[in-house]
Amino acid sequence: MSEQYRFLNLQDGRTLEYLDSGVSASSAVIFHQGTTMDAAAWRPWFDQLAERGIRAVAFNRSGYGRSSHKVNRHTIDALGEVAALANALSLISFVSVGWSGGGSHAIATGLDSRCAGVVTLAGIAPYGEPDLDFLDGFKEADLEEYAAAFRSHDELIELIKRTDRDVYWTPKDLEALAVPECRQLMEISNRRIEDFGCDFIRDDYSAYLNPWGFDVRDVQVPVILFQGDLDGNVPIGHARWLAQKLPNAELREKAEHGHISIIFTFREEILDCIAQLLSQ
Repeated sequence: MSEQYRFLNLQDGRTLEYLDSGVSASSAVIFHQGTTMDAAAWRPWFDQLAERGIRAVAFNRSGYGRSSHKVNRHTIDALGEVAALANALSLISFVSVGWSGGGSHAIATGLDSRCAGVVTLAGIAPYGEPDLDFLDGFKEADLEEYAAAFRSHDELIELIKRTDRDVYWTPKDLEALAVPECRQLMEISNRRIEDFGCDFIRDDYSAYLNPWGFDVRDVQVPVILFQGDLDGNVPIGHARWLAQKLPNAELREKAEHGHISIIFTFREEILDCIAQLLSQ
């Protein structure tokens, strides 16, 4: 695949930065990164998908890398960005895959008529729902981040930048973090943050703590939810809530898994889901 980032000019004057595996196909999987990660986090998946003849695209949503910052971003805004990307790439169908904070944005694209399905990996649920205790089950470091976000995005940015924080990971997460591929992806993302700043934090937390801009009950496409039951970054209650509300959802709970291990341990299963959804 080409290692070069590409750029799409959006109608509102902003720029969208993306990667395209270059497989010749009119259908594709479109990846949405987790918070603080760069689109490059999905590069190892591209080669595996190419072996299956599947085109892969990953983009940096607003505020990440060289994608323009969007003031007061809402989750629904991902629908327009992905629609513009699909138009530019002449896609007639796609599957959206989102990890962590990217999961909600992937679900939003399920409203596009070309979307064949969505796969979320430890995806977040909407804040403010009366039957969801949004903060229940988050680890202490994440509770600190949300508390800071409620007060000020500037305070949140300074908190996330700190390197002396005690961040708990599950044993299986620690195994995943020891994998060279994972370390390399973390280094790439950290380098991109240093190069292009932290506007993504303002954009992401604006989306997380405001109404999504649509009702998840209106997303009719198949949605497969992968979730570790020990996840302290996005607790299991989020996936269970989404599984109850989405009309065509399948929840795959993974015992003793956390936030990072889910994307390393179950990659082949996730790739199978992508292939199955694209073939329908």
